[in-house]
Amino acid sequence: MSVYELLKFVHIIAAVVWVGGSFAIQILSFRVMRSGDAARRAALTADIELLGTRVFTPASGILLLFGIFLVINGNWEWGEPWIGGGLAIWLVSTVVSSTFLGPELGRVQKLAQAEGPESASVSARVDRLLLVSRVDLVLLVLAIFLMTTKPGTNF
Repeated sequence: MSVYELLKFVHIIAAVVWVGGSFAIQILSFRVMRSGDAARRAALTADIELLGTRVFTPASGILLLFGIFLVINGNWEWGEPWIGGGLAIWLVSTVVSSTFLGPELGRVQKLAQAEGPESASVSARVDRLLLVSRVDLVLLVLAIFLMTTKPGTNF
């Protein structure tokens, strides 16, 4: 196994954890939303926050770090459109997660404790969180498309 292959393996595992976990959250959230159980819906935010801070954030950092190593080790050019697109998507996802999703998950949990999980404002905030996380997932899938097809290159 070459260094490049090892770097690519770790990069792909990090992507699988991040994107696969995000996809699993969407499936779980659809089930929870259909259940009509307000307490379960509010509790879902605590589970998502745990996964975000303990799983997705480290996976995202590992993905970026090993992606940088891949570009350097693989003699890729930083100006390749798929590299710029991947970095841009990583940055957007990281900014949205750190400035909105993470803090809002905490606020929703506090609101659910103060007003109760049945509160209309808790419900509305959970809906908004899930919508933003679905858009984020679409962006992550786009990044996978860019990384696998490498548009603009003859690899």
